[in-house]
Amino acid sequence: MSDAYQVTGELTLHSASRQLTAGLAAVKQGRTVFDLSAITQLDSTALAFILACQRMALKQKSTLRCTGIPVNLTNLATLYGVAPLIFPNL
Repeated sequence: MSDAYQVTGELTLHSASRQLTAGLAAVKQGRTVFDLSAITQLDSTALAFILACQRMALKQKSTLRCTGIPVNLTNLATLYGVAPLIFPNL
């Protein structure tokens, strides 16, 4: 499946469980491109979400790629020192 999975709405501690369930299901369905441009609010939970989805993709022998990355997510990833792990093409 080649179409991107659109992550929408809030990606915070409050929505983590629901977002993670949907994201992992998308990876299991073969979706390896996550479009993050429709995230309306995020916190450091978004980093954990992406890392968990990346781990699932690796288990599926594929690679997760993110597009439409919000600037504040890039800033958080840089602050926590995980930007090269989450966004290797930045």
